[in-house]
Amino acid sequence: MKMTIFQINPDKAGTSSAAAAAATDSGYTGLACVENAPAGWGDYPTIRAYFLGNENAFDEESLYGFFSSDFFEKTGLASDAVSAFIDQNPGRDVYTFFPFIQDSACFTNVFEQGELVFPGMAAATQAYLGSIELAVSLDDLVTDFGDTAHSNYVVAKPVFWRTWFGLTEKIFDIAESAADPAADPLASKLNASSGDAALPAMKQALTERMASLVLALDRELTIAPFDITQMPCSNSAYLRYWDGMLLLDASKQAFRGTEDRQHLTRFFTLRDKILQACEPRFGSRADSGRFTARPQTDLIYGCITHVPLPIEFPDFVLPVYLGQSQGPDRLNLREWAPEWEPYHPIVGGQVGNFALKNYILKHHPEVKRIGVCMYRKFVSRHRISGIPAEDNWMMDVVSDADFEKESIASMMAPGDQEFLIGQTCGFIVNEESAGYLLHYSQAHHVEDLLRFTSEAVELGVLENTEVASFFDEKVFLMGGIELGVFPADFWLATVSAIESVIWACVHRYPVQREGYQTRAWAFCAERLGSYLLLKYLKAQNWQSGGYEHFFGQLNLITKNDAKLYVPSN
Repeated sequence: MKMTIFQINPDKAGTSSAAAAAATDSGYTGLACVENAPAGWGDYPTIRAYFLGNENAFDEESLYGFFSSDFFEKTGLASDAVSAFIDQNPGRDVYTFFPFIQDSACFTNVFEQGELVFPGMAAATQAYLGSIELAVSLDDLVTDFGDTAHSNYVVAKPVFWRTWFGLTEKIFDIAESAADPAADPLASKLNASSGDAALPAMKQALTERMASLVLALDRELTIAPFDITQMPCSNSAYLRYWDGMLLLDASKQAFRGTEDRQHLTRFFTLRDKILQACEPRFGSRADSGRFTARPQTDLIYGCITHVPLPIEFPDFVLPVYLGQSQGPDRLNLREWAPEWEPYHPIVGGQVGNFALKNYILKHHPEVKRIGVCMYRKFVSRHRISGIPAEDNWMMDVVSDADFEKESIASMMAPGDQEFLIGQTCGFIVNEESAGYLLHYSQAHHVEDLLRFTSEAVELGVLENTEVASFFDEKVFLMGGIELGVFPADFWLATVSAIESVIWACVHRYPVQREGYQTRAWAFCAERLGSYLLLKYLKAQNWQSGGYEHFFGQLNLITKNDAKLYVPSN
């Protein structure tokens, strides 16, 4: 197979072709840097000039490569070894020689890795992809050894290079064509410098990483990756985790083959330990509580909290922060539902659902299921401790010791179930079963539920003909739609409806209750959520004849052996 591999001379523009050849592996063709190249692009202006000058000269069945001058230093591979590998694997579209095992193994993709060394890369890349209407969510992109590469470690046919060049040229146009790059948000991001002379500018880092995006998205390409374990390790700190990095790649491959999120959970658990040991930057960012969205398939799972999380939740759980727990790079109420922040004290954790809803609609509108838990409460598929809370038998207490026996990821994972909800219960007043209204009148201020219901009818959330059914409903699901896993279309529509009712109430009835009664609208919303959930479940024609097969176990996280549930906001 015919191939032309260029090696770009590192000297400044103006170096003669003879000088470039002298600095090049004899098996490659020397390529001198172009003159007057714009700054901050690395080798890209040289590659770009070659593409523009030879647009119609490519042989579709030939291979081309553009190696940097340090290719041998990084890979340990001379030109004869590269040629031999290609000859041993004939007929492929792409051959990769990516030497940085830790960058491939320890990150979901090269953009997440870039975020560690160059904060802002993920957002800049996502903004760029949005600007060219390429519907790719980097949060959901998982690559492995087979399709991780930078452009200067690739030998490929023109079918690859044309796609890559089309993407990189758009980056070049945005960064270089803006009349005022500082005033253009995307151009400003692309032109950003890390401040570290050893690191490339954002635009150079992105053009190099576009190679991996092409490999991941174009599944028609046939790829032959050189064995990454046969190249030198570029960071000796990772050598003691060599076997662990192989396990990380295996977990990512298993996830891509099955879409089973347990493989991702194992990946994140192990990779975080490795990065915390090897990357000081990762430790400081993790300690700051930086939010990194984990790759998901059909489930987004939010955890509503106004305090530091009491345990380490699974990687598929996304914390939603309220109150004093809000901070930089977190999914905060003040950014995602700022209009609700003043009402947090009287609506409680319910406002976190509104922030979660807005986040999902913006970033994951096609998600199939939505899970919700609170920092102390979650629904598991099976009973864990078997110990009911002393003052609420519907909840089991789960202590620190229980988390040591079984991973919380396995506790919370809903499997393939459409729903995962706690068991139903009822209210008792004067030793008799009571409906929502009667019980509310005994436990809270009844006028609040009456006002809330009136607004629900006015807004069409409840039909006027079902008010009596709502008031007299004797089956109750604790938490309503705030605890469990639900079909996304149902949850999004229902939480939006509840939000509209609460919004009307906080503006029309500015009544301030005291103490435990402060969160009056949250108590009302829990009952409306329970009623609407029961209504939906009853309307479905479940094959098993009922919805009890969706029951899991509601759990309360406690410290040590505590068994008493103390309500909080």
